[in-house]
Amino acid sequence: MPGAIAKRVPSARGWILPVLCLTSSPALAADWEVTPRISGSVEITDNVTLAPRGEESSDLIGRINPGVNLRRISPRMETRVSYRLNSRYHASESQEDRVSHHLRARSDWEVIPDTFFIEARASRRENVSSLLAPVGIDGSTPRGNLEETTRYSLSPVLRTRFGSFAEQELRYTYDEIRYHGSDRPNSDAHRVEYTLDSGAAFNRPFWQVAASHEKERFESGPEGEFSEVSGTLGYRFGRSLRLFGVAGYEDNDFPTTRSDVDGGFWEVGANWAPTRVTRIDGRYGERYFGKTRAFSLDHRSRRASYRLSFNEGITSTRERRGAQFNELSQQLGMTVDELFDQFTLEEVSFLLAISGLTEEAVVANYFFTRTWRASWSYDTGRSVFGVNAFQTQRESELESGLGLFQDNRRRTGINASWQWNLGPRTTSELSTGFSNTEFLGVDREDDRWYLRASVSREITPVLTARLALRHQRRDSDSRANEYRENSIIGMLIKEF
Repeated sequence: MPGAIAKRVPSARGWILPVLCLTSSPALAADWEVTPRISGSVEITDNVTLAPRGEESSDLIGRINPGVNLRRISPRMETRVSYRLNSRYHASESQEDRVSHHLRARSDWEVIPDTFFIEARASRRENVSSLLAPVGIDGSTPRGNLEETTRYSLSPVLRTRFGSFAEQELRYTYDEIRYHGSDRPNSDAHRVEYTLDSGAAFNRPFWQVAASHEKERFESGPEGEFSEVSGTLGYRFGRSLRLFGVAGYEDNDFPTTRSDVDGGFWEVGANWAPTRVTRIDGRYGERYFGKTRAFSLDHRSRRASYRLSFNEGITSTRERRGAQFNELSQQLGMTVDELFDQFTLEEVSFLLAISGLTEEAVVANYFFTRTWRASWSYDTGRSVFGVNAFQTQRESELESGLGLFQDNRRRTGINASWQWNLGPRTTSELSTGFSNTEFLGVDREDDRWYLRASVSREITPVLTARLALRHQRRDSDSRANEYRENSIIGMLIKEF
């Protein structure tokens, strides 16, 4: 379970707009909270490129990762910027040397009090290119199977309150994703959303009128347009139970083999919170692709937490990009900002891997996706135990063959972890996991295993040392796709 881990030169077009959005403000003259940090590590591995058995080569790897966190909060503006340079150098396999960037930036402005707002976002990170090629944990994926992605968005928001009768919101969002050092198509999206929600005057009954239109475009690839209007009517039974129904119409246009992607839709649902620490949400309905179902169960006690969820629907590859951070933060019961405040980048990447939330920068396409997730954690005060299980199946809406047999697949996995506080400043961690990937329609199936053990020591409040041992392997129908790897990693993390 993720909760068991202890807290702890791009193109001008991809960077100029985010920088201007996040810094072109009088707030620059104000006080900022600046936290520089640097980490360095040395790693010894017996299979630096995750090569098949008999072709392994050992290596000594050095990493230096300087970075800085910036934060400013004022009555009408909040800005957070987190940047880190990732540099990795190899003693033997110099072709695996690489330098990459990790950026997370957001800024929210209240331009006109309670009325007009502007939200800006920017990010840059590494992605796995293909699940067919070697994929490792802790940054061990070979350079040839990695690529960087920059994403930025700008969203003006207009909100209006009609007394206690209703609240209105009109939002426009421009969102762009750009790949670096890759032949993947860049993409952008324009989205307009309108909602009118019932106000406090209605007390137990509630309602909503909503409309949206989105256009997605992939360079040298498919385009999609999605329009929807809907109405919601519901009733609150006390503080614990809400029942509601939704009816609407959607008009869509995107590459698919389906004969019809338009028409009316409906949905009924319930939100039930029998206690302050338990919440159950469920939905059932029908859209152009068939039945729609979603379910989630959350329960938290003083020592334990449980979560079970299921959802399905049509998504695009660009729509899912970055969504793994939201899903991971929900599993941990925190915001995305808190996630990156409390964990190092290596820890976040590891948490994504053991939760089955890693992404690949696949061919531009639209997919029907069905996902189950279950997690459990237990905190004794000195130890934290966790288990996380998942299954995700996706089916391409466009059988173009562009993605070969990466289009349709099913991934199933389970992970377990144990954190033990050995003392006031010393923590040990042990985690293991298994995942199975079936590439549907072809004769290939991969099994991935890993085992990781580490011990961390807080030398001073701003200096932490860590020693980790790692084993990972992949078994496949084809011997050429299999690998084994063992490594030992020593790391120092310094904040200023």
